[in-house]
Amino acid sequence: MQFTSLLRFTIATIVASQLPIAVSAAEGDVLTATKVFQTIVSESPFLVTRSTIVTWTQSASITESTSITPIPESIETAPATAQVEI
Repeated sequence: MQFTSLLRFTIATIVASQLPIAVSAAEGDVLTATKVFQTIVSESPFLVTRSTIVTWTQSASITESTSITPIPESIETAPATAQVEI
């Protein structure tokens, strides 16, 4: 009895490990950060507290990397410009 249960469990584990896992794109978490800083103004009280709020959404998507423009082997000189006398 225990052997058949163990055998069924082993077969189910092997079959489940071979199945493709469907991953759905879940909604990303919305994050908010508040940056608080002191700044000087021209009116009284002259030193005030200001804040900036930044909101972004986390996602699991992979973005394509941008290619970096290679540095040329040699730098060509710029064409001569005409001088204008005033």
